[in-house]
Amino acid sequence: MKELIEYIEKSTGLSNDIINELRAIALEKNVKKRELILQEDTSKKLQIFVASGCLRAFYKAENGKDHTLQFATKNWWISDYMTLFNNEKSILSIESLSHSKIVIIEQSQLEALYDKFPEFGLINRMNLQNRIAALQKRIFVLLTLNAKEKYEKFIRDYDVFEKVIPNYQIASFLGITPESLSRIRKEISNS
Repeated sequence: MKELIEYIEKSTGLSNDIINELRAIALEKNVKKRELILQEDTSKKLQIFVASGCLRAFYKAENGKDHTLQFATKNWWISDYMTLFNNEKSILSIESLSHSKIVIIEQSQLEALYDKFPEFGLINRMNLQNRIAALQKRIFVLLTLNAKEKYEKFIRDYDVFEKVIPNYQIASFLGITPESLSRIRKEISNS
């Protein structure tokens, strides 16, 4: 919880009342590697803040193949936004890729906090806008770059992930096969 409060206070001050309310609605949890925090086909509306570790949001296709939508490390938020805002059942699962410490807040409790403290709602709106922009950039990368360019951009933007995420999940995030990722890495190391 301390990590979440410190993260928010970097951008704006928080009153003791907001901090106390936040502590009352937030669930701090330590999760193990490969532990599912959110499972597909549920209606849980959760916002998850990563205090430490690494999480991923992914979709499992009918053929059993994983499609990774997002990774999240320290001070990042992760959720299934379609469930949060469209009242749809979750199509994503969120799992921990390492031992992680997270803060979970139910959306309804967060919205009540926004109503009570509008200034806190503005902070979350800025965070949400940043998340939407990041997802839009990700879509542009998937649509416009070739496999090698996607990997090179991934390394530039997310070098921390390269060290903690298995190759097949990086390949899933980039929309390429693990074999293609291996070939690209070999090509880069030989040049």
